Amino acid sequence: MSSDYPFTMFNEMKLPDCYLTYPSNNSEAKDDVKLSAMLHTDTSSDSWLDKTRSFVLAACRKPSFTGHVGLMEVVLKYQLQDSSAPFPAIKLEESADNHSEEIKIVGLKYGCQLIVEYGVRLNLIPPTTETQTVEELCRDVARALGAQQYGEVTSVKFDWFVCVVYLLFGGQSARIRSFLTTFSTTLTSSYLWSLRLLNSTHVKQEIASSGLTVIHYNACHCMERVLHKALPKVACAFRISGMSPTHVVKRWINSCFLNILPWNEICNYVLIVVSEGPAYLVLYCIALLKHLETRLLQHSTQHTMLYDVLEEPVQGFVLSNYLDYITSLDKRVWDYAQEGSE
Repeated sequence: MSSDYPFTMFNEMKLPDCYLTYPSNNSEAKDDVKLSAMLHTDTSSDSWLDKTRSFVLAACRKPSFTGHVGLMEVVLKYQLQDSSAPFPAIKLEESADNHSEEIKIVGLKYGCQLIVEYGVRLNLIPPTTETQTVEELCRDVARALGAQQYGEVTSVKFDWFVCVVYLLFGGQSARIRSFLTTFSTTLTSSYLWSLRLLNSTHVKQEIASSGLTVIHYNACHCMERVLHKALPKVACAFRISGMSPTHVVKRWINSCFLNILPWNEICNYVLIVVSEGPAYLVLYCIALLKHLETRLLQHSTQHTMLYDVLEEPVQGFVLSNYLDYITSLDKRVWDYAQEGSE
């Protein structure tokens, strides 16, 4: 640059602090040491899973915590050692070129493009990532799920959960496929992964042929019972608006909260449900509805609830602020569900 040029070029200036990352603080480093020590202890003990779940809950109480896949993988591994798998694993094989268009996935290219752009913008995957990588993964998963479904599968919905897993693992193909294969054997997968049991041979054929998933006829059914007991004003607001809370919660779960919650909260959502089980999926949604209570009551009288709840991102929700509420509700949720069935 010429010495007589009066201005400093922007590339010679110091990078602003908001663009820089710094090492974890001491408390987070201590947590990593505790986790490492715990994972290297004897995992054959019956209390090991309880200790891990307690650690997950304690970690989620910190506002700065973001669930990481290493802990999720270990929890999943020893959950399966502790109990028998209710479902057989899917056979997730890489597709050959001549089978690439075997199953039509609705909105595949557009959905994968959104996921890649989202992941690159948040620095979750490399900037050079191509949408074709995600497309191939979605096709392979669709084919694997189709092998455990009634009849011949020719068209399926876009799988947002698989895409979230792709981002969670930073696009690492081997770990993604290993996790999905293992996770597909668990009961939790039928709730967290909305397409896992869709038209599946692992449920009665009359239920499979209805097109309903376990999320609709089980999780959302339980959620509505709990909602009427725990948040009667919110339940009343839905009734006044003529809108079903099941419709809202099902949309949230199907999209894995993408475009609803910030990424760190999506990570915590996946981690806590994998660790604590399907009941926490219901409790998480109840906590989110509690957070939205004021907005829901306002929009129920303005007849704008449908747009506000389904289209607008949730602002200000942090799991750590509602974890005490969730754990207290966990002790009463079975009573609530039972009361609704009497």
